[in-house]
Amino acid sequence: MILASAIAIGASVMPFEMVNGQNATGQNATAQIENASAIDQVGADVLKTLAAPGYANTANVTIDGKPTPLSYNIIGGSLVGMLANPDRHALYLALNPQSDGGAVEVQLPRDLIDSKGTSDKDKPYTVVMDGDRISGEPTGICVGDCPNIFNSFKQTGESGKERVLTIVFGPESRFVEIIGNKGA
Repeated sequence: MILASAIAIGASVMPFEMVNGQNATGQNATAQIENASAIDQVGADVLKTLAAPGYANTANVTIDGKPTPLSYNIIGGSLVGMLANPDRHALYLALNPQSDGGAVEVQLPRDLIDSKGTSDKDKPYTVVMDGDRISGEPTGICVGDCPNIFNSFKQTGESGKERVLTIVFGPESRFVEIIGNKGA
């Protein structure tokens, strides 16, 4: 209900095309990694391309009535919309994946969304894809000659002002929620 309200409010603030989210599998993230086969992987060339420096795209997310630009790269699909929910310290991404799946890399400004643990140390974000929490296992994503497991993520960059997440998605993945515990 909160999510639907956030999308409805966001749609009135910025254009946001609704998509039908579907689960690719009913397995949990750990089982997906353990049981991954060639059809559950995105090609190694996808992340090699994302690993190149710089961002090709920017989306404006409205926060407190002001547009906030967020940089991202996406391969193997398109980003339909992006919406921030400051009350939940969350960022929502609506995807239109290609038939082989793909990956999205998102630059997350710490003042917009961050995830901190004790002693103000970085803590992993929670990432939910189509309603299921996905794995943040570092073995799920690699650059080079190794498999990249669908529906997994990894922090691939960080500085004092931002963190970068790379999220691998499958051909049925439509909706991603990145959740922190601090931010705007």
